[in-house]
Amino acid sequence: MKSSKFLTILGYVLKCAISVSGVVFLIITFASGEQGSKVWRSIATIVLPFLPDFLRLIGLKVSRRLEIWYYIFLIAALVVGMDLELYKHSYWYDKVVHGSSGTLMVFVAREILEQASGNPDKLWFKALFAMGMVALSAVLWECFEFAADQLLGQSMQQLISVGVEDTMWDMISATTGGIIGIVIAFPVKRVRK
Repeated sequence: MKSSKFLTILGYVLKCAISVSGVVFLIITFASGEQGSKVWRSIATIVLPFLPDFLRLIGLKVSRRLEIWYYIFLIAALVVGMDLELYKHSYWYDKVVHGSSGTLMVFVAREILEQASGNPDKLWFKALFAMGMVALSAVLWECFEFAADQLLGQSMQQLISVGVEDTMWDMISATTGGIIGIVIAFPVKRVRK
């Protein structure tokens, strides 16, 4: 019981801290005369901490532990990575955050599966599963094209723009994080003979 109360309080503290940091960065952005993407990054930092509340509002369950990990991810990705601009100064940080996003999404998927296991006919589950398959097939295809371009000297992706290579490495990092998350979240139980 104490652990549950602690997680609830910690969740509120992290949510408020992230949102307040977004407000602070938004004020700094306007005060410095900068606009554009920095405004939207700050707005994302203000709004995204409330996603678990929205999911609960529409009837989905979000465990407190997953909510805490989500907030930690938001701090790493939004506050440190984007608002404090560590992404600009460290190539590896971007890959670590994308890898952790894959791991986080496995735990999100596990919670969804646990909720749907009693009633697999729920429309939201079918839609989410279908979209997940679409996203997976797209990522795997892009990884195939990228590998062919890099390893075989092909030009399947026609690397004209600078961002394509970075995007591909981001998707590969997220997929790798997802594989690691699956190993952790869904351990294989060995049958003893």
